[in-house]
Amino acid sequence: MIYENNKEEKLKNQIIPQTANDDFEEFWKSELEKLRQKKLVVERKIKDFPYTNITTWEVKYNTHDDTIVKAYFSVPNDGKKKHACVIDYHGGGARKSVNVQYLACGVACFSIDVRSQGGETVDKANYSMGDMMGGIMTRGLIDQHEFYMKNIYLDAIRAVDVVASFEEVDTDKIITFGGSQGGALSVVAAALSGKVKKCYTVVTSYCCIDKRVEAGTGVFESTHAFLHANPQYTDAALNTLTYFDINNLISLLKVPTSFCIALADKICLPEYVYSVYTHANCEKELSMVPFAPHGVPGSFFMKSCYDFAELAKECN
Repeated sequence: MIYENNKEEKLKNQIIPQTANDDFEEFWKSELEKLRQKKLVVERKIKDFPYTNITTWEVKYNTHDDTIVKAYFSVPNDGKKKHACVIDYHGGGARKSVNVQYLACGVACFSIDVRSQGGETVDKANYSMGDMMGGIMTRGLIDQHEFYMKNIYLDAIRAVDVVASFEEVDTDKIITFGGSQGGALSVVAAALSGKVKKCYTVVTSYCCIDKRVEAGTGVFESTHAFLHANPQYTDAALNTLTYFDINNLISLLKVPTSFCIALADKICLPEYVYSVYTHANCEKELSMVPFAPHGVPGSFFMKSCYDFAELAKECN
């Protein structure tokens, strides 16, 4: 632990301040009200998979705009009427999955395709500014009310509403989990849905986004290139990003949360994630994995699975 302790002492001197505007909470309150005004419509049909001890449904649900989000909902065939459920949000550019390792722990699992990231969810939102420099993070960039990130955050929150509507789910035992982009969506869904028992967020992305844009790392490479070519949009774009920065949104998270930092992460830098952890005002725990690059460390994943198995034992 000496290595980790020394690293943490250094991180304590690199805390990045929050940048939320005065209307930050009002913005999210208004967006949630508009989301909940849209009647939830869910469709399910059995998916033919070769797993003998799991039942999986293909799910479609409507969100705040005309987008239909595609998902998988999987339940262990263990004879229980109610299950704890892990909502597993994927990283950038990935897609939904059945998550058999979680199911083997005895919990149900819900996994969505984030819009326009290679899965089946097609973005139906109207943007006054589309993909610039080939990147989705420029869609609606200069207006927080139409920015792409607002839409994927609301889709993630809506996923909790969907899971809570399923008769197979114990609504007191809904958990969010995700790595990178999924880690950010896990925080947002747990903070704003009002229906989550615990949050797991790993190598959390979308932290200190202005720093990410300045460096042009990961998905924000196109944002960096766009603002380099169009400096007149810089102030408006950076203002928009404050509404979606996990370093700001973390203040709204009130449920127990397990954080994980990969200390060799070159994309979601340890100081960014540690700043979010520091600003979190909830019951929290932190795992730091030495020499781990960007990704979900196996040791943290296994620890989480033990937690899921214990939660599964509480269900009938």
